[in-house]
Amino acid sequence: MGVLGGRPPSAPGATPSPTSEPAAAPAPAASEPPRPDEARLAQQLEQRFADVQAKRDHFYVLGVSQDASRDQVKTAFLNLAKIFHPDRLPPSLPHMAPKITAVFEAIREAYEVLYDDTRRKTYQQNLQAQQTLPKPPSSAPTAPVLRPQGRADSNADDLYKMGEVFFRKRDFTTASDHYDRAHALEPKPLYLAARAWAIYMDPARKADMAKAKQMMADAVRADPNCDRAHYQLGVIARVEGDMDRAERCFREAVRANPKHLEANQELRLIDMRKKNPPKKGGFFR
Repeated sequence: MGVLGGRPPSAPGATPSPTSEPAAAPAPAASEPPRPDEARLAQQLEQRFADVQAKRDHFYVLGVSQDASRDQVKTAFLNLAKIFHPDRLPPSLPHMAPKITAVFEAIREAYEVLYDDTRRKTYQQNLQAQQTLPKPPSSAPTAPVLRPQGRADSNADDLYKMGEVFFRKRDFTTASDHYDRAHALEPKPLYLAARAWAIYMDPARKADMAKAKQMMADAVRADPNCDRAHYQLGVIARVEGDMDRAERCFREAVRANPKHLEANQELRLIDMRKKNPPKKGGFFR
């Protein structure tokens, strides 16, 4: 899941009931506008999130050339992480939490692919192949892809893999649909956890965040070795600021799958944080 990453839920009680205060009550202090540096960060986040939605390539996301060295890729990642890691989000911008999470996951995915020579070579080949594909005439409607019955649409594993493709493209609705159909055909906890993550990451489904977390918990209950569900719950706990719970979830993910790349990376970051506590207001110094 070189592409994997979490999204925080809206703070409960953030929107007061119309009847909770008299009509003439003054606005709460939390409504004060952010400081200039925080406003600047909000603008940067909006632009970065637009780039994520536009599915920019990994080189564009990191701001490096296609012949950049591994050291240059790593430096670009670290510089961006100091700005866009979810722990850097000021308390005055809680509404930006889902966007900064999506932005950081895109940055981390780009780093993981471009820093690995084998994955980078494959990625560049795919980019070149896409660029050489003939574009259909603008007047010609795009025909849906029809699949013979008895094949992909009736194979749970194929549906799951197709869901992964759509998830990487950040088409969360279509990904969720494929995961759901896979789970209906074969109720594996893995498919349930994948669908929950697609729901959780979808900005249009904020109301379903609690449901998504419960689905992940159900996946763990059904299969304690579902590393995907453990990892996802760890990301959510980290974003919510519960680092003890996050560490437990990441360790469970690694216990179930010692080669889980993202969970191991999270644990390394946690260990670094313990050895070198960050200054107030951020994970990175």
